[in-house]
Amino acid sequence: MIAAQLVRRGMPVRFVQAPSDWRRLTTDPGNWTRHVGRGHFLPVAPGIEVSERSTLRPGLRGPVAERVDAALYNRFLRRSDWAEQLTVVMFPWEWRATRGLSGRVVFDCTDDWARLLPQARGLRDQLRRIADEADEVVVVNQVLADLFPGRTPVVVPNGTDEQLLTAPRTVQRVPRSAVYVGSIAERFDVDLVRSVLTALPDWTLTVHGQLVFPLRAQAAAEEFLGLEREFPGRFRYAGLLSRDRLPEVLDAAAVGLIPDVASRALGQSSMKTYDYCSRGVPVVATAGHLEHSSDVPPHTYVVDGAAAMAEAVQAAADEPAGWVADRIGWAGARTWDRRTDAWLDATLGDRPPAVTGVHPSPSRNAE
Repeated sequence: MIAAQLVRRGMPVRFVQAPSDWRRLTTDPGNWTRHVGRGHFLPVAPGIEVSERSTLRPGLRGPVAERVDAALYNRFLRRSDWAEQLTVVMFPWEWRATRGLSGRVVFDCTDDWARLLPQARGLRDQLRRIADEADEVVVVNQVLADLFPGRTPVVVPNGTDEQLLTAPRTVQRVPRSAVYVGSIAERFDVDLVRSVLTALPDWTLTVHGQLVFPLRAQAAAEEFLGLEREFPGRFRYAGLLSRDRLPEVLDAAAVGLIPDVASRALGQSSMKTYDYCSRGVPVVATAGHLEHSSDVPPHTYVVDGAAAMAEAVQAAADEPAGWVADRIGWAGARTWDRRTDAWLDATLGDRPPAVTGVHPSPSRNAE
């Protein structure tokens, strides 16, 4: 969403995808070889180009893998004539690859990677290196600031898609229907959802999003998919959802669920929260990304455990009508154009004050 805003402001964007490792040599050796030495950037949208990248082993596998991948990545960037005004890194194990690049180099932290990827090694040293070397560190949640010793990162939370706020309403809300929209991984609490559906036998839950379980967690993926067999007609995995269909899906729901494992969600700034609020849908969430937030949406139900979630779902279905407008107003003050102002101020070197709601005025860097 920030990339789209940058393009609107006349700032083209180049993305490098997460790398394919040596295993792709067995399935697509030509493509792996083509992207190991330099980038081949192709347009995917006006002003946005993307290139694949190849490596031997992902840098998160340990210190040796990190160093080898960083050397390959650094060579990849140099041979791709990478001379951007601003380079933004999002994975800590890729930071070492940015040494010697021109322009500002910024780390944008959207997750507590140690919580999400407990198998990753060397993260503490990588984050310490980022704290020492980065021109700026941006985090989506104040909780993540503590990961960078000796630094005071700029906090820029996620935001709302303005088109989601303005899209016309074309469907009626379906009573006793819950929805989840977002990626599905190990942090999705299957046991919690099972207990809530058992406690609310007249409710349904539809889940939209991409399955992103790693190979080592295929058992967890099967357990998630098994909910359709356990609750036929009441639980449905609907797969990927295009953004243009999101308004009608949210408008039809009585409640928006965020059933994350709280320990894995700590420190996040969930786009689901903003999406739900932009259509006025009640948000019922486990603790984690909202637990220590100073900017919780109005009338949000933050719960602990299945009994509390079931109770909140029922309460949300019978709440005052005016709460819908309160949520939409909250989301409207947090659109992506406003968030991008603050993000640009931070990344280009003009640090703003802490950002939670409306950014006071457009930055001069964004004009």
